[in-house]
Amino acid sequence: MKTVTTLETAKPLTPISLDDLDHKIIAVLQDNARLTNAEVAESVGSSEPTVRRRVDRLLASQTIKIVAVAAPFELGFNIVAILGIQIDHTYINDIQRALAEMSEIRFAGITLGSYDVVVEAWFHNNMELLTFLEERLSPIAGIQRIESLQVAKMIKYAYDWGVQPSARAI
Repeated sequence: MKTVTTLETAKPLTPISLDDLDHKIIAVLQDNARLTNAEVAESVGSSEPTVRRRVDRLLASQTIKIVAVAAPFELGFNIVAILGIQIDHTYINDIQRALAEMSEIRFAGITLGSYDVVVEAWFHNNMELLTFLEERLSPIAGIQRIESLQVAKMIKYAYDWGVQPSARAI
């Protein structure tokens, strides 16, 4: 079963306080999420039960999520498009719901600047992208302008959020 965070499923949570050990655990899991709790504990200098409790707390609070990250080009999605969208803000809630439901979209966010919304979407070929733009995206009420940028080469595609400052000593 696939879990997707959308407008409807996002739940406001009270942020939890993270200490140095939490940051170290996160850094180790970012490097290799397949490690056992005992292996993580050894890496961070703690006990397995402590790491298990910490990981459970981080997962329950949605501070971390342990997932496999797909590489679009290797999966046959030869077109990765970044779409800058300008909208009529009176339609913002309808637009958010429509975008959240589209399987081609891997990321969508309300932005500040030249575009109101930025979207990352994956396609097998140019015809799929063109069909998506013309038949699925353009008809959404409130969308005024779409600029499509095609990624020609991935330079970096990371979901690790960088090394945590407190984990640099590992």
